[in-house]
Amino acid sequence: MPAIALMRSLSLLALLLVLVGCAGPLVQEEQTDPQVDAADQRESQPSEAEAVSGLSHQAREHYQQGNYSAAIAAAERGLRINRRTPELYLVLAQSYFQMAQHQQADQFAQQGLRYSEPGSVLSEALQAMRELVSARQPLHF
Repeated sequence: MPAIALMRSLSLLALLLVLVGCAGPLVQEEQTDPQVDAADQRESQPSEAEAVSGLSHQAREHYQQGNYSAAIAAAERGLRINRRTPELYLVLAQSYFQMAQHQQADQFAQQGLRYSEPGSVLSEALQAMRELVSARQPLHF
């Protein structure tokens, strides 16, 4: 009889050990280094310059297709990333001009001139935009 009781106790103990082993996590969690994760995340995200360049390209395409509201939206998103991008100000000035919002067109052309290289093609285009706007606006005395 004592042998049967001992066998039952050992069987019960073995069963408990198996059940306790099953109670742990089924999948072992991978330990990660936060610095490595941050580096991986930065590599997968486009750089600021790439993001602005992409938005500038989108804005220009929308403008060329005559979708001025979409051009404005893309250019404004780009400016939220980098306010010193004169190409985006040119798209804004041209789009507002096409929408007959001459005052806004002039303001954006003026802002773009602040960030463009003097004498550059971009600077010349922004200046030409300002001249075109002033020719369209009535003179106020």
